[in-house]
Amino acid sequence: MTSTERSKSPLITDKWQVSGRIYRDSTIFEKEMTSVFGRTWVYVAHESEIPSGGDYKTAYIGQQPVIVSRSSDDNSISVMFNRCRHRGSAVCQQEFGNSNFFRCAYHGWTYSSSGRLIGVPFDDGYGESFDKTSMGLSHVAAVQSYRGFIFATLAGDIDDLETYLGHARQYLDFIADLGNSEGIELTSHAHKLVYHGNWKLQIENTIDPYHFSFTHQSWLDILKARSGKSSPWVKNVRTNDEWRGMDLGGGHAVHEFGKLGAEADAHGIAIGELIPFNLNIFPSLAFVGAHLRLVVPRSVNETWVYLYPILPKGADEETRTRILRDHEIFYGSAGFGSTDDIEVGFDRVTAGLEATDSPEDWALMARGLDREIVDEETGIRTGRSSDEVPQRAYLRRWLGLIEENNDIN
Repeated sequence: MTSTERSKSPLITDKWQVSGRIYRDSTIFEKEMTSVFGRTWVYVAHESEIPSGGDYKTAYIGQQPVIVSRSSDDNSISVMFNRCRHRGSAVCQQEFGNSNFFRCAYHGWTYSSSGRLIGVPFDDGYGESFDKTSMGLSHVAAVQSYRGFIFATLAGDIDDLETYLGHARQYLDFIADLGNSEGIELTSHAHKLVYHGNWKLQIENTIDPYHFSFTHQSWLDILKARSGKSSPWVKNVRTNDEWRGMDLGGGHAVHEFGKLGAEADAHGIAIGELIPFNLNIFPSLAFVGAHLRLVVPRSVNETWVYLYPILPKGADEETRTRILRDHEIFYGSAGFGSTDDIEVGFDRVTAGLEATDSPEDWALMARGLDREIVDEETGIRTGRSSDEVPQRAYLRRWLGLIEENNDIN
């Protein structure tokens, strides 16, 4: 999208002034659900969460509740709307489990693990023309998996998943290869954060090293007290050329803290340190430290965030425990990092955005705009660590989808 095209938008100007409306306007939120989450590949699960026939987990595509299920018949993976075909009740109530069927508690309609309707109480009441084969759980338009990461889409006319991921694939490859030859797993499940603010605030925060030395000052003070020396974080953000933000195209973005040359040892020791980047996969999947972060928009001002620690398959209990404890110290609900981000990055921003009569009702995403470098061959845009190149990456794609065939005034 060119500067000229951006300047025509009432939401994002050519100077990268971003309207506060995109974080609080319910009409824009509704448009996001159809034009963003309804027109892209959305991450729903990792294959390690449903390894065996009959395994399932519930998830969301935007606001749409779905069941991600591995068939007990042929081990295929299905993503189905969590809605009974009879009267619309959710047929699956648990976040994860194993079952050969889903039975609606309202009237007893029963579906196989792949969604076939296999049982209807008193079915004679529907007459001889009633066709059970056409009344199974509705499936989403398509499901594809890349290196164990399962994506689903509501759109019938969309590029295949590998094409959609584009330049972000190499980073998913890096994560998938961590640990040992068996790969990774998300078997510890997730802890969940809820905040009263727009979902895009978490996306922006994930790829924003600029905020760290300010928002997380208390954590840096603790590290200094423990080690007797200051963290090199601030210096790296300002001067380290290997720390850089990148627009990978398609809304995907990454912040690299080093080169992708590190290799995990046999048991994934220090696995968090071996992911030298924060990664956003548009629109709602991210990787930070040693966890997978899934952002789920519930309303214009309510967001659920799921954080799944990444574990190497086959690791011993000591290694797994250490990874989980290290994760909890900073990212856990009682840790130092997530609580800072919710208070400073989400709650206070949401409160400030209530100043709707301000003559300057916009957020500024222009840091580093004049010094970002565009690779002519790949189209990848690169900036310094503290620049807002990654934020502009997702907003550029977001705006294109929001305004496609639709004028927002």
